[in-house]
Amino acid sequence: MNVERIRQQGPANQARWTQTVATRLRDLMVRDESGSALAEMAFIVIPLMMLMITGMVWFGIAMNNDLTLNNAVQAGSEQLVLLRGNVADPCASTATDVGNAAPGLTATSLHFTITLGGTPYTGTGTSGSNAPTCNGITLTSGEVATLTATYPITVNIYSMGSHTYTLSSSTTVLIQ
Repeated sequence: MNVERIRQQGPANQARWTQTVATRLRDLMVRDESGSALAEMAFIVIPLMMLMITGMVWFGIAMNNDLTLNNAVQAGSEQLVLLRGNVADPCASTATDVGNAAPGLTATSLHFTITLGGTPYTGTGTSGSNAPTCNGITLTSGEVATLTATYPITVNIYSMGSHTYTLSSSTTVLIQ
């Protein structure tokens, strides 16, 4: 409403207008609950939503690492099948092949167990003194080989506690 027009209408209308404004202000101050939905959203829904989204992201990362490890172990076992007599150390070569097939994983965190002819050869990483080695072993056609690789992942969601999980992948092949 225009203030000048209210003044021209006289004191009775001015009093009614003042009372209406005062009533409206009092009602807004006393009974207004329009901010409660905003408060509920800010303190309840948003933290839960952020926790769920973060959990989904971490689960996606873990799933990606698991798929990468599975594919790398499959590729490494395929190379192991073809290595018969072609390299001096088939275990080290297989570990290197697995590490090359998994570029998103940290190669030094991979732990290998390669079982050839019933004898397990273990090691950590794709190169160096801790890498699996079976230097001088002869792979014979028809022999069964098992390649197992594990990879640790650490999940830390908003400092609620850090949890380490171990992903594992294994495959058994027949040497050609």
